[in-house]
Amino acid sequence: MSDLNKTIFSQRVSVLKDAMAQAELDALIISHDDEFLSYELNEDKERIKYISGFSGSAGYVVIARNFNPQLETRGIELSNNRGDETTVAERSCAVFVDGRYVVQVKDQIDSKLYQDFDFSKVSPSNWLCSILQKNATVGIDANCISYKEYKNIEKDLQALNINLVQTQGNLVDRIWDDRPEEIVSPIRIFNDEYNGSPSTQKRKKLAETLRDLDLDATVITDPESICWLLNIRGNDRKYLPVINSRVVAYSNEAVEWYINPEHFIDKESGEDIHEKLHEHIGHIDIFPENAFDDVLNRLCSSNCKVYVDPDSTNAHIMLSLINGGAKLIEGLGLCQKPKSIKNHIEVAGEYKAHIKDGIAMCRFLCWLDNLTRIETLENDESFIRRVEETTEADLAARAEMFRKVEAGYIEPSFATISALGPNAAMCHYNHENADKPRAMGHDSVYLIDSGAHYKDGTTDITRTVLVGPHLSNELRKMYTLVLKSHISLATLIFPKGTTGLQIDAIARRPLWDYGEDFAHGTGHGVGHVLSVHEGPQCISSKRSMIALEPGMVISNEPGFYKEGEFGIRLENLMVVMPCTQPGMKHMLCFTPLTLVPFDTRFIIRDLLSQKEIDWLNNYHQNVNNVITNAATSLSDDEIVWLTKATAAI
Repeated sequence: MSDLNKTIFSQRVSVLKDAMAQAELDALIISHDDEFLSYELNEDKERIKYISGFSGSAGYVVIARNFNPQLETRGIELSNNRGDETTVAERSCAVFVDGRYVVQVKDQIDSKLYQDFDFSKVSPSNWLCSILQKNATVGIDANCISYKEYKNIEKDLQALNINLVQTQGNLVDRIWDDRPEEIVSPIRIFNDEYNGSPSTQKRKKLAETLRDLDLDATVITDPESICWLLNIRGNDRKYLPVINSRVVAYSNEAVEWYINPEHFIDKESGEDIHEKLHEHIGHIDIFPENAFDDVLNRLCSSNCKVYVDPDSTNAHIMLSLINGGAKLIEGLGLCQKPKSIKNHIEVAGEYKAHIKDGIAMCRFLCWLDNLTRIETLENDESFIRRVEETTEADLAARAEMFRKVEAGYIEPSFATISALGPNAAMCHYNHENADKPRAMGHDSVYLIDSGAHYKDGTTDITRTVLVGPHLSNELRKMYTLVLKSHISLATLIFPKGTTGLQIDAIARRPLWDYGEDFAHGTGHGVGHVLSVHEGPQCISSKRSMIALEPGMVISNEPGFYKEGEFGIRLENLMVVMPCTQPGMKHMLCFTPLTLVPFDTRFIIRDLLSQKEIDWLNNYHQNVNNVITNAATSLSDDEIVWLTKATAAI
């Protein structure tokens, strides 16, 4: 971080502490998420980035105004991100991240201003309890944290007589003078030919579920569920095609939609889409978004039994209902599981989207191989001269260019991770947040994790490819082990009722056998032209207790990361399907959606079993067949590249 940026962040913290003093707060917790608990944020919601410089998709910043580092004698041990040693609270500001960001956070914050922690080892409440006196007051914006997390923090602080209070508005917003404008996009109708189930049918099933559970209503506050329920899309978030709004659905099939009226006007054409929307989804009651607190009061006073998902509903809404005396039943959002199980139209769309994406990525990788021409390399100097003006930003832009020409392309499904050499060791590295994107010519490894929304579906793929000479035995070994991990999950056959938690270790086993592991989940759910990180399905050692069911789309992305040197991740999307093998039709399996070759130049063949070799060769043959038949626009050079890249090992 430059000296100028260090000064800027120091000044911002100083101004924030003044605002805290006015609010009579001893400390302030700033959570990453916005009012809809989304991890995908526009610039006007990047509060942690504004106050600290850290740009990851999860975390907390904690600012202490009355800082007393002598209180560590309470016995609270704080293990920092620089090693396993025990340390005391050294500064009055701290950033808390998960395992994906322990490397990245060090590069993005001023270490003299902020201390950094892995919050699986040290939570914000642990840290505050180590530095605050009894009866201290800690503020938090309850709109930007889930009720579950809010109560966990409150419980930890109360154990040492420290008070947690809701702030009046968000204090970061109060000091953010040049805050960007909020994005309010026009509603896009998501036609039934792509969604496979009209909104009226979905709402009818939701009402039936409420009646079966003897409930009167459910409050839905995550925009993805609302867009799925109403078969609409939008552009309120970069990379996440949703409309920010809230819904209350009733057991009598009535629906109240709380939304900014500007969403119904196309600003470019001036068209009012109310009539088209009514034809698409039928009648629902529409209210301005600022009337949502009114319906909360009404639910509290009408003796209704209300279903709420405490993980997707912010603490402010939950506390309003609880303190108002509403009869709450908590559980997984009633749209979450139906949304995750894709119908046959959606699955067919995902196949179409991945063929388009496979064509684009194959063309990109062919272009990249032609740029590097490693196999015909004459000397290091000629190689560097050829590639040195190409940066991570250029590579990301080139990959997107190949996607843009495919029919039905909408936008990237997330910020492309385009990472050379040591930058690939940061799981969620973003070259846009770097002082300067790294240039080619100095690294053997390039990792690209990217995807797109098409009208047909959503894609997400990671490939690690060779882009320079001097391929080490260590790189080859670790790539092969990550590939073995990928194949172990891809080939799994499992009984109905199996959860992601139960199978996570299967993917990690090849790395565990060599004493290695990776600090992120093995797989996440993927939405249908919605969030590329969808729940409730996932494959993880921590939170994946939802059974995998046919129609669920999920990623398979083991990895290995050597800090300061390189990173390897290999990701395909898969769909859960009934197994078709003889005698196994009562079981489930995964069918790959992604159609892009793995870089076989890394592979140590002797480390693969015959079963793994067969899977890889069959996968590559399928990639070749599908892409060659579908891509009429492939050049002769691209066809030659694809044939070579998919050749049997």
